[in-house]
Amino acid sequence: MIAVVQATFNSEITDLLTTGCINQLKATQTPYVLLQCPGAVELVGYSKKLIDIYKYSAIIVIGAVIKGDTDHYEYVCQYVTEGMAMLSTKSTTTIPLIFGVLTTQTEELAYERAALDKMNKGKDFADTAIFMIDAYKKVKLFTF
Repeated sequence: MIAVVQATFNSEITDLLTTGCINQLKATQTPYVLLQCPGAVELVGYSKKLIDIYKYSAIIVIGAVIKGDTDHYEYVCQYVTEGMAMLSTKSTTTIPLIFGVLTTQTEELAYERAALDKMNKGKDFADTAIFMIDAYKKVKLFTF
């Protein structure tokens, strides 16, 4: 089962990404659970807790950080990117973590990547998770 964790901040974007992701998981008959948290920063801690319970074969985090008039954008992007990278590469992390957080300069750019009738990256997040689950299984076959 895949955990899809959606940040609800910028929900007009994250709802579209999540819909694309879930539609693809359903199309491939991949079991999933949808969980939510307030914002992109919270995705890191939530993912850590989900890793620790050893219940999921992958975690897809979905968020949208859109540049505003303050430096907050840079801090959030850095925290989420570094936090997820750190979790992903820890030796105790045995499942794929899929980074589905858009970081864009404008809301229009985020919408281009999220709209269901455009490039909707949510589908790509699901496809990547499915691919990486299989890749992780193959690595286990060859571990000595």
